[in-house]
Amino acid sequence: MKNTIKILCTDIDGTLLNEERWLSNRTITAFSKIQLPTILASSRPPQAMRYLQEGLGISGSALIAFNGGLILGENGKLIESNKLSTKILETLKKHHSNHNYNLSIYSFEHWFTAREDQHTKHEIFTTRDSPKIQSVAQTLDFLVSKELGIHKLMCMGTPDELDSIVQFLSPIHGNEVHLYRSKDTYLEITPKYIDKAKALKKLLDTDFDHGIDTVIAFGDNHNDDELLRNARYGVAVANATDNLKSMADYVSPYTNKEDAVARTMEKMLL
Repeated sequence: MKNTIKILCTDIDGTLLNEERWLSNRTITAFSKIQLPTILASSRPPQAMRYLQEGLGISGSALIAFNGGLILGENGKLIESNKLSTKILETLKKHHSNHNYNLSIYSFEHWFTAREDQHTKHEIFTTRDSPKIQSVAQTLDFLVSKELGIHKLMCMGTPDELDSIVQFLSPIHGNEVHLYRSKDTYLEITPKYIDKAKALKKLLDTDFDHGIDTVIAFGDNHNDDELLRNARYGVAVANATDNLKSMADYVSPYTNKEDAVARTMEKMLL
């Protein structure tokens, strides 16, 4: 295993972080010992990943944000940006005006939302990032005037509200968007044909001397399916979905809160 693995790629939330949404001492120690290029791949925006890179001692390393929507090489070099059209937000704005769910809008390192509620506060705690509070109309004006697209829309609310968004958007923009439930109360909307594996292949082709067949990858949820399926060695943590476990090469007996990534590294790479 140690001779065939050249790169480590890991999801963040539900996989790498402990119950305090931080890196355990065991995790930090394991990463300091392996001496492998490490790529974080997450649905998070890049500014919510850099403090974790710093904690792992890999500041300035390449990363994959927005589930593959934004690929950044070393020191923030832009490799690829896959965005939604602002027309999709114009459509969703009509639905949002009649409901109470939180609508968060992400473009590069911008995070906009119309109000600070329990969902916003939870995201601030989880990601150590803060949004700009303004109306959807103001955000649309800004994005259009700056000619910026949207990397991700995140809707946070009741399961029934999120179901209604899927029913509303699918007939209009179903060919353009991927509607992903990261949990019952979270709906993430991204460009349809992106995923972490495609992004990783692009990053490796551009900035590395090794292919995805030399990668050990870690994950826990549906947005990690392709990553684990395509990596040389895919590891699902104990709290992963059943589907992800079924396609993993190895299922850790430990959850993210029990240092699953670090324990696997110790077992297989150290």
